Amino acid sequence: MRPVQEIEVEKTDRGIRMTHPAFGQLGAFRTSGRRTLYGSDFEHNAYITIRLSASELNRDLSRDWPYAKKQLFEISLSEAQWATFVSALNVGEGVQCTIDYREGHGYVPSFPIPDRTAQYSAEFAGKLDIALHKLRTLINTIEDMPLPKAKKDTLKGPVNSVITELKHNLPYVARSFDEHVEETVEKMKSEVHGYIQGVLTRTGLEALQGQSPVLLEESKE
Repeated sequence: MRPVQEIEVEKTDRGIRMTHPAFGQLGAFRTSGRRTLYGSDFEHNAYITIRLSASELNRDLSRDWPYAKKQLFEISLSEAQWATFVSALNVGEGVQCTIDYREGHGYVPSFPIPDRTAQYSAEFAGKLDIALHKLRTLINTIEDMPLPKAKKDTLKGPVNSVITELKHNLPYVARSFDEHVEETVEKMKSEVHGYIQGVLTRTGLEALQGQSPVLLEESKE
């Protein structure tokens, strides 16, 4: 059980001020500006910022007036992360978020967009090297067997065919797949943009909000 500490009460010219280490204020804000977010693979033009500050409570004119004081931390979430955060309670260890500010450290530096294509390509190349090494080991094992040369060649033939397929043909297929995925993503962005624009036009939200819909970041390539 946590210890209990009394609330500090101070008289002011207009009433009283109450402070306590446990008093805080939490705010969520829709923020605009291009940036990268932890747990997301593209730049965002709009996101949600959550800010926690210490708070003091002023009592004046028979009303409570809370005021945010020292900022304690600030984090940002994509709109998808925010939706998960508020709707998926008691699930896992929480939602990924981007730390912007920490008390005692100040504002935290940003980071570059992760290159997922390069990451998966490197992982693919690593797995391919392991597979080729195992196949070459199998070739050496067959070569060391006390068998006639013709029999060895018969056993090694299919293995050599697999090695050739993995070394020369599979990387080409992987590169073609990467290019197809990039093209598909760009087409999906266009479809999403068109859908959002249509919905806003039909419902009149664009006129009510006085701003254009948020668009996904265009590819730099």
